[in-house]
Amino acid sequence: MIGKLIRYAASMLPLPLGLRASLYGLSGVKVGREVSIDRGVQVTEARRISIGDRVTVSAGVSLLGEITAVHSRLETEYDLRKAADIVLEDDAYIGVKATILPGVRIGRMATVGANTLVMSDVPPYGVVLGVPGRVVLVRPNPESGGGDSPEG
Repeated sequence: MIGKLIRYAASMLPLPLGLRASLYGLSGVKVGREVSIDRGVQVTEARRISIGDRVTVSAGVSLLGEITAVHSRLETEYDLRKAADIVLEDDAYIGVKATILPGVRIGRMATVGANTLVMSDVPPYGVVLGVPGRVVLVRPNPESGGGDSPEG
């Protein structure tokens, strides 16, 4: 319960981005170094969320480590509950109001566009846009010299 209160305060109060990230860390989210978390970020199942170093999480992002239809027959009859880890690897950027569903890994240096619904993993250096999210580009990796469009 205290974790939820800390996350609420971190989400709503006008705090410096680094302090907000530290509060999310105190609430159970694994938070790396030099992370920026903007206001209005929603987190479910904080212990399932891992944020790497130098990640930016923009305003209004939802990191849903668990989804469920609480108190609904949908929950019991169709087993809608899903809980799984979300990993945001180093240097990722998550755009305004993006939603990350349970079990998703956002690769190193990847970009998630504003309002994108991410339902599956995003490769390192990938750019994902839309609803549902679709990888539209994989940027060149300066360490390997690679990079490509998702079609080939």
